[in-house]
Formats: sequence, structure tokens, C-alpha cells
Amino acid sequence: MIFLQPLALFGLAFALVPPLLHLFQRRRPPDVEFPSARYLRQTAREAQRAIQLRHLALLLLRVAAIVLLVLAAAGPVVPARVGGMHAPTALALVFDHSLSSGAVVGGRRVVDDLAQRGRETLREARDADALWLIGADGLARRGTPREILDALSALRPDARRLDLVAATGLAARLVRSAGYAEGEVHVLSDLQRSAFGDAPGRAADTTVRGVSLVFYHPAGDPPPNRGVVEARADPPTWVLGGGSVTGRIGGAPAPPAPRAGITVSLGGREAAHTAAAAGEAFTVRLAAPRPGWYAGAVELEPDELRGDDRRPFAVRVAAPAAVTVEAGADPGRFVRDALGVLAGAGQVTLGGSGEVRLGETARGGGGVVFPPHDPLRLGAANRALDAAGAGWRFGARVERADSVEAPAFPALGGARVLRRYRLEPTPARGRGDVLARVGGEPWLVRAGRLVIVGSRFVPEETDLPLSAGFVPAMATLVLRVARGEEGIVTAAPGDPLTLPDGVTGLGGAAGSAIARGGAQAAGPATPGVYPLLAGGDTVGMLVVAPDPRESDLTRATAAEVAAAFPHATVHVVETARAYAAVRFAGAGRSDVAPWLLATALAVLVIESLAAAGVHRRGA
Repeated sequence: MIFLQPLALFGLAFALVPPLLHLFQRRRPPDVEFPSARYLRQTAREAQRAIQLRHLALLLLRVAAIVLLVLAAAGPVVPARVGGMHAPTALALVFDHSLSSGAVVGGRRVVDDLAQRGRETLREARDADALWLIGADGLARRGTPREILDALSALRPDARRLDLVAATGLAARLVRSAGYAEGEVHVLSDLQRSAFGDAPGRAADTTVRGVSLVFYHPAGDPPPNRGVVEARADPPTWVLGGGSVTGRIGGAPAPPAPRAGITVSLGGREAAHTAAAAGEAFTVRLAAPRPGWYAGAVELEPDELRGDDRRPFAVRVAAPAAVTVEAGADPGRFVRDALGVLAGAGQVTLGGSGEVRLGETARGGGGVVFPPHDPLRLGAANRALDAAGAGWRFGARVERADSVEAPAFPALGGARVLRRYRLEPTPARGRGDVLARVGGEPWLVRAGRLVIVGSRFVPEETDLPLSAGFVPAMATLVLRVARGEEGIVTAAPGDPLTLPDGVTGLGGAAGSAIARGGAQAAGPATPGVYPLLAGGDTVGMLVVAPDPRESDLTRATAAEVAAAFPHATVHVVETARAYAAVRFAGAGRSDVAPWLLATALAVLVIESLAAAGVHRRGA
């Protein structure tokens, strides 16, 4: 017999109440010595013995009624198969302990309810079964029931997001390949609708064909929730006066959506306060501290899901860049106008030797190199690039309109390039970054502090100078890229991550997670801000923040879950008793609670009739 609510068995202690009441209420009649009544002693002794037997029967009936009620409350089920054993089964347990599982429903976290269901299943499992556990990291662990139970007990709400479709498909493949006659996949989850992606189109996977899929979620509606789904510094690099922090609140609170207090901190100190409701964006203005890299956070008032109430961001506070344009170079009047705007805003200073040099000839110390406006000077420009050790050179001229692809340089994305020179790596090329491509070919590259552009910023070669993003693009180019900085990289917890080539590692607690830039590895699983290091210098920040979809606790319906897996038998249950009735289906099981309740009712009826009879006889 298996009890679905074993804690209820502590109620068996109440079975001691009837015996204690009988002991305390027991009265011994006084001895009366009347010579004329001595002949009645034998009759009284026989009557007393009958009364004691009736009271003992009442005591036993009352104890039995309490025991039966407590056992029924514990939710007992028994295997229907003779011998009480289920057939050997291949079982994959998908345990969704992603961030949303930390939500509190009825005073209890969702993850604790899911873990209890998992423990019930593993206590019923046998060593002959093939068992796997798949958690939020998406990895499958195989072990004995004891090993899987220990692993399950160690799991806590995790910032990594579990793709339920992919995890269920992996579990089904493991079960199908195990070679067992019986196979089941159990998914213990809050069943967020967003966790199914664009199902059913994506999820019509034949690997689940013939596999029994059991989806369990806690009963009741998910709680209302709001969370910080976006937070960023705007612009990413602040100069002099400061900048803004922009964010957005998401989730699905109970209507009407109340405004919640928001605290913005920077460098470990509270810097601003504001308020916003779910679905609203907000912007706060902050003063710039001393130059450097800073970690910040936007934090909401706590609610039922604490994991999404705080979101990190990062900002670079820089001194104005000293920019100079090389004599004789012609980058275009739009470049000069943009530099004038930036100088007026205090973000750059013009003239002098210049920390950042813009021109057509590569020089030591770095700078931005444009193609020469005179094609006859192309050879001299390439020789200067070789002398500077750039590892790149200008190649053939291309006269074809293509769009700029620049995931790491959003201000350039979507611009049209009409004329360009191919940028070709030289045999002695060192490590460098391709920051933007046109027609699939490098168009903007960086080697150290040297930046090479395949086109001049003039309307005849690209429409970038005519776009609203031109001045921000120039600001990023001279304030960050030409200074050899990587800027701010964002990622979700545990996502595959490739750091820029110039990065040698991460700082902070994730220092050993990724040893060197250019190699892909799993990013940190814990949200936060991590310095990007080049040797001992900080050249950027990695911001790891939860997936915004975790804030939407809207649950998928049973029909939506079934539609996601059209080739499988799908059971969606929400109570412990219903879950127990479908797991290990090869054995079958019966719910004993109704029989115990019926028996307890019958015992109480008999006790009432017996008590009434005792009282009548006593009268």
C-alpha cells in the first residue's frame, strides 16, 4: 500500500483519545455492606461484567473509526496486480524547477508540490526499472530509485529555462531506446504556456509515438505576478553628466493592475525610485559616478514569485574621448557633423594628438581606418595596415547594394551599403573580431584598438549617415570600439555563449566557467553581472538575466498540451490521487480511500446504536 499524503498518518495519535477518555471517566461504585443486600452481590457482579464488555466494544469501535478516517485522509492506493508489483518500466521524470516554479500558491512553493509528487513516484519505483531525471539544465541523469531521489531532493528553483517540448522529446527517446515493454514519461511542471514555444507545429515529433506522457501540475490557478522583464542603461556608455536606465514590467497581475514601487541601484547603492504597473515601461535619470564599469539592478516590490523581481544591468562610465581626424583624410562631412554633435554633448573632445584617430592610414595606437577616397592610394593604405599588424587589408571593390548585419552593433543593423571594399584577412592575421557583415562578408572588423571599415560614411557608399542611428553609431565607435572595449554582452542563464576574441575570461564567481574568448561554453547559471577580462583589465560586462517569459505564469490547457504531442497518449492531471492512478500503468492500482470512508461510516453508525443501547440499559 502507498500513501499519497503520508503526513496525515500522524493523525493516528488521535486514536489514543477514546481510551484516555474511558480511563478518566471510569467510576467504581462504592461498596455498601447491608446484610439484607448481600444476596444481590452475585447478580451485580454479573451485570457489571456485561456493562464492561459493552464499554470495551464502544471503545474499540471509536478507535477503529478514528483509524479508518486518518488512513483515508492519507490517500492510500494499492496495486491491482497480484503480488503488489508493477512490470519493469522505463521511466523518464522531467522535473521543471525553472524560475517560475518558485511561485508561492496557497502558502507553498510550486516546486515543493512537484517534488512531493516525484518522491511518491520514486518510492514506488523498483531497481528493475530504468529511471532518468531531466532537470532545468536539460541533461538526463540515469540512476537507481535512491540515486534519482537524492538528485531530485537537491533541486531548487533555477534561473535556467526548461523547454518542455525539447525535454519531453529527449525523455521519450530515452524511454523508447531502453528496450522495456512498458515505458512512461512523467512531466512535473507548472505548465507555463510559453514553455511549449510555438507548439503544436514545432512539437509534432514522432519520437514520442506510442509513449505514455503524464503531465502533472498543481491544482488551482497560478497566482497573479509581475516582474522586471527589461532593464538597461541608455546609452550603454555614459559620459560626464550621466544617463538613463530604461526598463519594463511584465507578468499578469490580477486586474486592475496596481502600480508597484521600483528601486534602481547602481554600484551597490540605491540611486532612484519610481513606480510602474505590469505592461508599462519606465525611465529614470541617474548621475554618472567616476569613470569605470558599474553593475546595477532594478528591483520590484516582492510578490508571489520573487525570482523575477530583480533584474541586473551594467553601464560603462567613460571620460570624454579625445578624437582627431587625420590631415588629408576625407571620411565625409557627415562624420565631422556627428563628431560636432558629440563634442557639443561633452562626449568627445576634438583636436590635439587624439586618443582615437579617424583617417585612411593605420597608425600605432589604434584608431578608425576608412578606405582611401582616392583609389590610387589603396596600396599605401594596405602597406600601412600590414605595418600596424592589423591582419586585414582592403581587397576588391564591390558595387552591389546589401544590408548590414551587426548583432553586436545594433546601431548599424539594417543600414544599406551601396559600395564597399572587401576586407580580407592576411596570412599573418592575429585574433580579431568581425563586428558587422555585408553580403555575408566582413565589413567592420577590429584588431585590438584598430578598427577597419569597408566603406566611407558618405551617402554615395552607404545610407548610414542619413539614418537616425548614425550619431549613436559614431558614439559607440569612438567611445567603446576604438578604445578596445567589448561593451555589454547579454545572455540568459546557462545559454551557450561565445565571448569576443579579445576576452581571456570572466571575472567574479564565473571566472572558471569560460577560460577564453572565441570558445563556446555554457554561460553562468546564476543571474548577475560578470566582468569581461582581457588579461587583468576589464574590457566589458556580461549581464546574465532571466528569460522574460518566466514572468508570465499563464498555464497551458490540457487541450494545448495534447495538441503539442499528437503522436502520444497524453494524460494531464492536477491532483495527487489522479497522478497516482496513471503512473506505472502496467501494474494498475486501486484507490482504497472510498472503501475506508464507507467502513468508517458503518462503524460510526454501529457505535451510535451501541451507545444508545448502553444508555437505555444504564437508565
